[in-house]
Amino acid sequence: MNPRIVVRPRADSDLPALAKVLVRVHAVDGYPVEGIDDPQGWLTMHDAFGCWTATVDGVPVGHVALVHPSDGDDLTKAWRAGTGDEAGALAIIARLFVDPNSRRLGLGRALMDAAIAKANELRKSVALDVMTKDVDARRLYARLGFQVIGEGDHPYGDGRTITAVFLARQLGNGG
Repeated sequence: MNPRIVVRPRADSDLPALAKVLVRVHAVDGYPVEGIDDPQGWLTMHDAFGCWTATVDGVPVGHVALVHPSDGDDLTKAWRAGTGDEAGALAIIARLFVDPNSRRLGLGRALMDAAIAKANELRKSVALDVMTKDVDARRLYARLGFQVIGEGDHPYGDGRTITAVFLARQLGNGG
């Protein structure tokens, strides 16, 4: 990897810069679909197994989190239905984004590698949901060995929904 690029555990001091990056990502990609009324709050995940920051020359430009599954979530239900495993065998990848000005440097993959390595360390498979509109993200996940386990509607806003694909990668699956 490029020596100017570092992926490390997220520090609280990264949050203001990452919030600004998230605003730029939303303007370009419409991610997150929920909007960005409180970007720093959206990034603050107290129940995470871990959160990571990608930096270029010391400047935060990307983020990913690994969180506990929620039993009532459609993604977790699809996981259990498809694998027969309990939710305790699963970790959810969330809040992945890279600054539009720093793309094509391998940052998305590097962030995913960090989250997957932590999941493997915890002996957990990983899953995520991705909006069908996010074609580049879906390509990345396919290259990393994720497979479709279901599809559903992601609710947001005032009763609106957008179609999402549920993807999973079994523990230890190479990518």
